[in-house]
Amino acid sequence: MASHHTRSLSFPSKPHPIAYQLDEHLCRLRSSQDASLTNKLTGLNDLYTCVDEFLQLPLNQNTLSEMLDGSLRLLDICATSRDALAQSKERLQDIQSVLRRRWQW
Repeated sequence: MASHHTRSLSFPSKPHPIAYQLDEHLCRLRSSQDASLTNKLTGLNDLYTCVDEFLQLPLNQNTLSEMLDGSLRLLDICATSRDALAQSKERLQDIQSVLRRRWQW
């Protein structure tokens, strides 16, 4: 049986050029300890613009959408679990109450 390797179509093989720009802006900000406040604010503005462009890429929009959907499903599961545990706690308290009354007789 031959092994066949296929590439995933989900992720590009090479990062988008904006990803490189993000790295450059971050490196500049990290190394700008002696820069003026104006230069630091300009650098932050450039980084903000670059992050905004990065997040607007269709692949990133799709990925963020999937992540948010997953997070919402997880929150739903947590809420359902919390409700189930609260009901279980109430039932256990009812059972304890019944058992205490029986032992008092």
